[in-house]
Amino acid sequence: MFNKLKATLSVLEVTPKDKLYYKLGKIKGNRKTRRANVARIRKSMQKRNWLNCIPIIVDMAGRIIDGQHRYEAAVSLGIPISIIVVEDEDVGSIAIALNTNKSNWTLNNFAHYWAEQEDDLKIAQLYQKYLEYYKANRVTHGVLIAIFNLQTSRHFSIKDGGNKEFKEGRLPYGTFNELHIQDTLSKLRKLGTASLYRPIHPRTMKKQQFQEALLQALAVPCFDFDKFLSNLCRTQHTFNMLAKKSDMYDEIIRIEKKSRKACP
Repeated sequence: MFNKLKATLSVLEVTPKDKLYYKLGKIKGNRKTRRANVARIRKSMQKRNWLNCIPIIVDMAGRIIDGQHRYEAAVSLGIPISIIVVEDEDVGSIAIALNTNKSNWTLNNFAHYWAEQEDDLKIAQLYQKYLEYYKANRVTHGVLIAIFNLQTSRHFSIKDGGNKEFKEGRLPYGTFNELHIQDTLSKLRKLGTASLYRPIHPRTMKKQQFQEALLQALAVPCFDFDKFLSNLCRTQHTFNMLAKKSDMYDEIIRIEKKSRKACP
């Protein structure tokens, strides 16, 4: 398909046997290398060396314009690197343009990517189902992913709530957690009309802090959601005025622990 097209840049492979392999430098003013980024890339490269798809860009002096984290990760593994050499003298402008115009994939991007994989219908159908849940409920991707994983992890945490597995196409879903997902989302929906005195505002319902606080409470074995819902109907709440997840969680527990009173 591409054999008649003119090649403008060549991708060069540099192996640990080449002297250049360990001598690439950095352009002045480039960002400091972040060890966490190097470790994350290194872990990914251990599965597959994908540098031929995203080569490291260097200038004629062998200074890295883009790809310093990829370079350090590859060198730590001792695997070949792929580079593109540019002759432009204004390497600083190139580095700035590459970094300021680059956007990372969001969780929504990953969801749609896997949902459109025709080569693996099982994964595609799984993520299509996930997107149906997302569109039908006012939840963030982070919270919905955590709901999918809550049944298996037995604890709640957005930080390790399954985002990594989600991005890699390994979202857990099946008969083992389907009812749990539906039940949790149903509980979230019920809160919108649960308060007699002051409804929980739609903006509050959509806040990730509120959703995280509720999931944290639901993960506590002795938390009684039905009691919380009943008490919410009978008492004043401050959810619409709160911003922190910890404060919203405390308010949920306060309401759940209140003694039952008859509706006025």
